[in-house]
Amino acid sequence: MRLDDSKQAPAEAFLFILSFLTKNYAFDATSFMHERGMQMPVLQLKDAMIRASYVNELIEEAINLSKDHGLLFKFADSVTPNNLGVLGYLMLHSSNVEEAIIKLCCYYPLIGKTLKPIFVAENEGYKLTLLIHKNGEVAHLEKYSAEIHLSALLNLINKIIPHPIFPKCTTFRHTKPLHVNAYQKIFGENILFDEVENALFFDKTQLVMKTSYDNPYLLSVFEKEAEQSLGMSVHGSLKEQVLGYILIATGELDVSLERVAHKVGMHPRTLQKKLKDEGASFVELLGEVRQKLAVHYLQKGLGTPTIASYLGYAEPSPFLRAFKKWYGMSPKAWLAQS
Repeated sequence: MRLDDSKQAPAEAFLFILSFLTKNYAFDATSFMHERGMQMPVLQLKDAMIRASYVNELIEEAINLSKDHGLLFKFADSVTPNNLGVLGYLMLHSSNVEEAIIKLCCYYPLIGKTLKPIFVAENEGYKLTLLIHKNGEVAHLEKYSAEIHLSALLNLINKIIPHPIFPKCTTFRHTKPLHVNAYQKIFGENILFDEVENALFFDKTQLVMKTSYDNPYLLSVFEKEAEQSLGMSVHGSLKEQVLGYILIATGELDVSLERVAHKVGMHPRTLQKKLKDEGASFVELLGEVRQKLAVHYLQKGLGTPTIASYLGYAEPSPFLRAFKKWYGMSPKAWLAQS
């Protein structure tokens, strides 16, 4: 599988995978890079980018040479809570699995601005999925990226609890591979392919499982540090900051003025006043984000209840009313017309 060569990927991620392959599989990095005209000093520059297809080619070549179809899952297993810094410590010191996942979703921007984990209630259970947000667009992860990130998320959860768990179900968007046994060792028996999204599904009993390192005091210390770090990482006008924080908050069921004002470091009334000075309002900015994401999710085949949850609505009916106000018709009618 190859990605469009016009797409770009961070060189840092490429080097991380390359280092793992070189160390654990004696992969010939020099030959691979020479064939593609890649130079290490250039790749090591801050914010360096490469063709996204090179990441796929690297993985495919490594799998073909090693004959190890579980290679990516072993790579994901090398990620530990300690590797993630403050975010890892937040998960580590949470009281149970549910709180750890919530902290992961809330503070994921500490380790990456493009990926967005989303955790929502669905069908008497809970779903954890990952989307990629870049240049105003939201999309699902490609095959290899989905495999790495979903297995890494599951491994992180299993490293903070006494006994490892399998999700009740795992779904992938790509076609069923030949070597399903490599997947089953990580995700268990219940794996579905050719689905509308990449996701891990858990039940309530799994989420209340206590962590091995529960520490309320350390959790509060690291949460304050995380809030401070995020506040310092957002630049641009206040309007741009608020839009960014709304994007971070969608899917957490708390896209409120109070929540965003807290992240910006202002009283809600002060935030409203300053936004008004810039010719904007919180309600307008929230609606702008929701309107764009709603159409995208519809086109990706997600159902109304899921979209409502992703956009921070407590239930579908307010979302349906908002959608009709935006487009003059229901989501179903819009999708049929478009």
